[in-house]
Amino acid sequence: MFKNQPKIRTVSVPIKKETPKARPPLRNASSTPKLSTSEPRPVKKPEKRERPHTNVKANGYANSHSAPPTNKSAERQSLAVKHPNRKRKATTPTTPQWASSSSESESGEDGGFRKRQKTSSSLEPDSRKILDPDLTRGIRDVVENGGELYMIHGVDMTSGEHAKEFGPAFTGDEGKFVVELKYPSASPPERFEIVTARDPQGWDPIKDIEYTVEEMIINYFPGQQSVELQDETNGPVRLLKRAVTKDAPSDYRKALSDFNSLVRTSLADGTIPNILDSMHALPLSLVRRILAQVYQRTVSPKAHLLRKVKDKAQTYGELLPPFVHTIFHQTHLTSNSVFVDLGSGVGNVVLQAALQTGAESWGIEIMATPCEFATAQAKELEARARLWGLSMGPVKLLTGDFLESEEIDKVLRRADVVLVNNKVFPQELNRALLDKFLDLKEGAKVVSLESFTPGNRQGARNEQNPSSLFTEERFESGTASVSWAGESVDYYIATKDSSRLVRRPLR
Repeated sequence: MFKNQPKIRTVSVPIKKETPKARPPLRNASSTPKLSTSEPRPVKKPEKRERPHTNVKANGYANSHSAPPTNKSAERQSLAVKHPNRKRKATTPTTPQWASSSSESESGEDGGFRKRQKTSSSLEPDSRKILDPDLTRGIRDVVENGGELYMIHGVDMTSGEHAKEFGPAFTGDEGKFVVELKYPSASPPERFEIVTARDPQGWDPIKDIEYTVEEMIINYFPGQQSVELQDETNGPVRLLKRAVTKDAPSDYRKALSDFNSLVRTSLADGTIPNILDSMHALPLSLVRRILAQVYQRTVSPKAHLLRKVKDKAQTYGELLPPFVHTIFHQTHLTSNSVFVDLGSGVGNVVLQAALQTGAESWGIEIMATPCEFATAQAKELEARARLWGLSMGPVKLLTGDFLESEEIDKVLRRADVVLVNNKVFPQELNRALLDKFLDLKEGAKVVSLESFTPGNRQGARNEQNPSSLFTEERFESGTASVSWAGESVDYYIATKDSSRLVRRPLR
């Protein structure tokens, strides 16, 4: 068609790929931007209707909550922080999803509960969460000369009866070897055996070291130095990963040794102590890392023992750390507060309260096995908090019935925040609890998963109802907040307010 056809030339232009920026370190909560710091709006109570019959799942929890479902609208704002187009690392929950019926435990499918827990690094979407600064709290543990801590070292997890569960991490003569990891305190380092779990879901000492080093870099070093240590080419975590990939045990030893030297130098010259002294709140990612280490070493190896529960009223699941963080934020829990968990299970929330807020933290549990785990966790956390150079609030864990405990009766009179996971409690138990809450001081808050004031109305017939002394708000937890369900659950915060009776109009 054309006498001289045009020539087309294709040119390839290389596009330089941007290197991901290092995450800035978290510092004093008063100067650090936070995710999801605004108070969630309470969900309006729908009109009372007949509650439909629901089938109870194998884990003992009903498919619906006490509040009837409503359509999604502006009235129901989730507490979850949405991150579009961001992929989350595949991780297991911080606590296992324990079954609650003997029938399920007899199925034999308990492999998932026997596996030691894996945790994500501090790059989880909620890792930037931090409570409001508590200027009255001293974060740093002031012990200058750290002695040997009675804790479970990483090497204890891979030796003895557990040795058969692990294989060499490197080939050759140095397939297995023991290293030390120095923490930001005067305490002696933790010992790890560098091996890999034969079960892909098993506890991984190499990942434990990487996540721990990562948290130290982000939270214990000043701004620019922290950013440089997070370098994707020559940062300590990258060097450790590269040594594993290259099957170079000598490189791994050197990378860890260099990091240990940096921590020791930063302790001696006052860098790390100064950082801790400037802190007035602990980042959620750091809290999760420490609690995960504790849980992995005390509960995970025998978590399958928690599955056999005969009485539905004694069934429980766990509230996961991000959800608990939200509760602490909403109830303004501080180091001057008294926190009580009625039905505290293995003690997760009690320990988080003591570590994250410094509050005086109490828990009581009636079942023997969870109580044993709770005691072991408390002992391990006390050692690990000191290992990380952190102070924590006093912890008191009791075994027994919270309706019959004199110690609980006394502490409830001082309590600022009471938590009760009453999701499967029968009505008579909830009524008995409500009677006990009459002794709470004015302004005390009760956080529950079922309402203590359903259908509470003003009027002469309700004047003697204990629920009349409380104002209650309903909220949504957001997804991935509890161990027994991935979807959002409703929860309630009731505040004792005796003046409501005075303000009511006469009829």
